[in-house]
Amino acid sequence: MNKKFGLLLKRYFGKKDYIMLYIDNFLSNFASSIYNVFTPVILYQSGFCISIILYIYAIQFLVMGLFTPLSGLLSKKYGLANTKLIGYILRAVSLLLVFTIQFNSHYYLLVPIIYGISGAINNPLKTYLPSKIVRENFRGRFNAFLYILNCISSVIAYIFVAIFLTKNNHFVILIVVFLCYLLSIIALFNLTKSNFYYRFRKSFQESYSYLFANKENQSFKRASGLRSFIIIERLIAVPLYLYISLNDLKTFTFIYVISTLLELLSLIISGKKLDQDRGSFYMISSMRKFISFIFIIAREKLILLFNQSLYKLSDNVYDSAYCTLVQSKVEYDKTNTFILSMVHEMSLCFYEFIILSFLSIIGGLNSMVVFKIIFICSILVVMINSRLIRNWKEE
Repeated sequence: MNKKFGLLLKRYFGKKDYIMLYIDNFLSNFASSIYNVFTPVILYQSGFCISIILYIYAIQFLVMGLFTPLSGLLSKKYGLANTKLIGYILRAVSLLLVFTIQFNSHYYLLVPIIYGISGAINNPLKTYLPSKIVRENFRGRFNAFLYILNCISSVIAYIFVAIFLTKNNHFVILIVVFLCYLLSIIALFNLTKSNFYYRFRKSFQESYSYLFANKENQSFKRASGLRSFIIIERLIAVPLYLYISLNDLKTFTFIYVISTLLELLSLIISGKKLDQDRGSFYMISSMRKFISFIFIIAREKLILLFNQSLYKLSDNVYDSAYCTLVQSKVEYDKTNTFILSMVHEMSLCFYEFIILSFLSIIGGLNSMVVFKIIFICSILVVMINSRLIRNWKEE
């Protein structure tokens, strides 16, 4: 038993780079969870209608897509850790603006622009770093463990922010966010530099050329783009729909804490399975479609509470499985890993801009219909992407 436990510890913690990624993930997720879950709620509390909130996010993803090649440009010039530092500083500033927006609505366009540039810098690295560091036969368990850490840090973040947000003590929240990002960067500076190399000369030109002109990896690009409905559902539709339905910040936070704790069980069980059988991705896809459908028809608060728990239970397992497939794809495809990581993000962001712009117009006519459209489209995309992902190996 002790020998097995020792082997288990060695597998997860035997490499210094794994530990550094765990630390970065835990701390940065704690800080980012505050922004991701509570920003749409804070905007709604500040008097912004659903249509304007969707418009703000549309601008955010447009900026993110346009400037994604910055990630490659800055990483090649200043290194990965310094690039992440720039992104984290911008992310913290955007959270400051979200809190300030309650008193000065003129900042509402600065929020998506600054956060968009932050996402453009950081998001490709979330795919690139594990692709270069993690062994192929350990990707599923590695990603599952990262999401377990996400669950733990998210629970702490939800409780922390709920306490200080209800007291309007934004200063403490901001200080803690800055400290988390700072400690996260210290971990990244300790990564083994020899794992990373940049086989591209012009980040912007090569990324845009591959995205729009190159006919390779069409299924990969489409799947990356269509995933935008899943991201929109997760970041905007679910938290905002629940908050409007419950109309109570404490109850809303309680749901997120309980449902996030339930995620731990599914992630612990699924990690090894994702390494052994990639078909588990298609199984969890089927479960996720059913849970999204319940949001369309549910009205009772108790059903919404229960379904949110199921949603969180399935969503991170789905995302963990998806990330495992993407990391393997970008690392072993003949295209440069960093370029394909950026193309993955650019496809996602440009789709999101188009979709959110369209939803913003609909939201001006009937805000609640927007939620149903997002949930229905998310179900369809899970089905379509399952087929597209099957084609990755054939391209």
